[in-house]
Amino acid sequence: MSLLLAFVAMISLAPASLSPQASAAEVAENGNSTAVPSQIGSYQQQFLQAHNEARAAAGLPPLTWNFTLQLDSERYANELRNRCSTRPLYAWGTDGIYGRNLYKGTDKRRIPAEAVAAWVGEGHWYDRKNNRCTAPEDQSCEEYKQVVWRATTQVGCGRRFCRASFNTTVAVCEYYPPGNINGQRPY
Repeated sequence: MSLLLAFVAMISLAPASLSPQASAAEVAENGNSTAVPSQIGSYQQQFLQAHNEARAAAGLPPLTWNFTLQLDSERYANELRNRCSTRPLYAWGTDGIYGRNLYKGTDKRRIPAEAVAAWVGEGHWYDRKNNRCTAPEDQSCEEYKQVVWRATTQVGCGRRFCRASFNTTVAVCEYYPPGNINGQRPY
C-alpha cells in the first residue's frame, strides 16, 4: 500500500515540478503564496533570508519562495538522506529545468543559514572581473554563482536528517530560472 501511495505522490508532483511559474503566479508581492498558508515556515524563512542577504551584498534583487521548488527539493533530499551523500542523483525529472545546490552537514542541528553560508563562502574564489573561478581543483564556485545568479527569481529548499547518521543533515535548494549558464556572468 505504501508503495502505491508513493507512486501516486510521485505522479501528482511530477507536473507541478515542471511548472514553477504556476506556483510563482500565486505568490503575492510579499513573497507568500496565496494557494497555501500565508506564512512560510521557520526553516523556509531562514533559507530565504540567507539567500537574500547574499544577493543584497552583491547588489541583486531578492528571491521569492516557491512551494513547487520546495516540494521537489524535499523529494530530492529524501533520496539523498538514504545514502547520506550529496553526490547528485542521476536522471532526476527536473534536471536542467531548475538550478540546484546540495549541502551536507555533520551536526543534526544544522540550520539553513549554514548551508547557504557554505555555498556563499565559495564567492571568494569567484573572479568577477574575468568571470572565472580560481578555486582549488577539489572546490568550485558553482553553488555561489547559483545563489547570486541575476536571472534567478525563485527558490525552494528542503532538508532532511540522514537515516544512517542522525547527526548529519542534507539540504537541497532549487532555483528558477536556473543559473550557471556557460559564457554568462552571474551578475
